[in-house]
Amino acid sequence: MKDKTLTRTPRSVASRPRVVQTMGGLVLAGLHAPRFEGMELAEQCRAAFEEATTLLAARDLTLSDVSRIVCHIADADEFPASFPVFRQFFPSTSPVMTMMWLKDAPPSVPKIMFDLIIGLPEEETGGDARA
Repeated sequence: MKDKTLTRTPRSVASRPRVVQTMGGLVLAGLHAPRFEGMELAEQCRAAFEEATTLLAARDLTLSDVSRIVCHIADADEFPASFPVFRQFFPSTSPVMTMMWLKDAPPSVPKIMFDLIIGLPEEETGGDARA
């Protein structure tokens, strides 16, 4: 029997971002620079957020609507170089951030990839604020 541990191949990691509707809002999953080969982490971060801006605008949303970022990075030492990029794209808001280090990631995958979580107001989701 094959081992069915959760792994991602470089092809699945570098696929196009997708928008997933959830009960509480939207998730822009698998967001990364469209062409990441040869780019530094900060450049990839900037390209990913530019792509996010376009995808969110198509849904009448902006990065200020993002409540949480799940950040997958391949090089923890290079990550601080992306801080000015975060400040550029999030000048007045500070979404919650979860960082996941993809230790020993192959060079064929992006150095940085995001899942952006957008919680929609209760009246748009039809949900109840009580847990």
